[in-house]
Amino acid sequence: MAMQSSRKITSAPSLETIDQYYNAMRPFWHPVLPSEDLADGKLCGVELLEEPLVLARLNGQTVALQDLCRHFQARLSLGAIEKVAGSGDCIICPYHGWQYNAEGHCVRIPQLTPGRQVPREARVPAYHTQERYGLIWVCLAEKPRFPLPELPGLEDDRFLLGPIRRYPSWTASAPRVIMAALDDTHAPWVHGGLLGDRSHPEAPDHMVGRDGQYLKVQFIMLQPDNRALAGHGNDNQLREVQISTLVGMPNVIHFQIQPRDADGQQCMIIWQAVSPRRYNQTDTYWGSARNFNLSAPAYDEEFEKMQDLVREQDRRVVESQRPWLLPPFWTKLELPLRPADLPLIEYHRWLEELGISLAL
Repeated sequence: MAMQSSRKITSAPSLETIDQYYNAMRPFWHPVLPSEDLADGKLCGVELLEEPLVLARLNGQTVALQDLCRHFQARLSLGAIEKVAGSGDCIICPYHGWQYNAEGHCVRIPQLTPGRQVPREARVPAYHTQERYGLIWVCLAEKPRFPLPELPGLEDDRFLLGPIRRYPSWTASAPRVIMAALDDTHAPWVHGGLLGDRSHPEAPDHMVGRDGQYLKVQFIMLQPDNRALAGHGNDNQLREVQISTLVGMPNVIHFQIQPRDADGQQCMIIWQAVSPRRYNQTDTYWGSARNFNLSAPAYDEEFEKMQDLVREQDRRVVESQRPWLLPPFWTKLELPLRPADLPLIEYHRWLEELGISLAL
């Protein structure tokens, strides 16, 4: 087939393609804010799939409403939380004082003449919310496609949890960001001396399979013996590590990293969840956990600096990728290679099965 024109490859996808992508991503849980960033009595505006949301804690529960008043479309997040007789905590629109409960129903309009009822249409969409792993998660669909992913070790008392970190938005689609984390064969080239070594660029022997809502990948690879990852080490040496990767489709990835000579007694967990603010704007939340050096502070400055560097090295490459959304296999715009790229091929294939738009 003829090659696609460079203009089409480098330009933004069509509005129809963007809408298809947004609609396909709505049934999944997406992180939108660290839990600690939503204070009681305060409102917070966020964006998910180009949908403006207002987050609040009302009557002891976390709620997410569309951040647009039904009256004249003012941002509710600019308003306040007040108690309303018979309704408890409500969000008050800053423009004309319309008052919304946790279900998005307007329960009071100050301008109504006596005896007139609040119109039934005076409501805004309310969305599913959960709090787990230190994050607030939102699903925009009426029914979530999958439950919130179960991430091993993050609720295990034998592990010491590191802080939740959030990076400024990457100019890239959410699947591209997940694929960068899933792609181990780029480590010698992008992360040489940190996660890989160019004298050993050979691809690991991947074991890849599906389990419910998870893509599971296991492999053994050579990595520099970083103290930042192991709690000790010699940066001039390489070590064999066993990595077990769990992808909670489509936007959460979790790694268990164990030195082969540690007999399973030393495990580092690194995980990240991405939030598609827009088709080309993605927030990354990530954290870590370890079952060694438990007496040391949870915040390890050397480890955190290393992770910052790794993500910055990834960012500059991922932001350069085009087209913005992953092209379907049939276009042959990208040429993944077996067996080296098997995890990426299976992730890509599963995205297509889930109906997540991958067109140009």
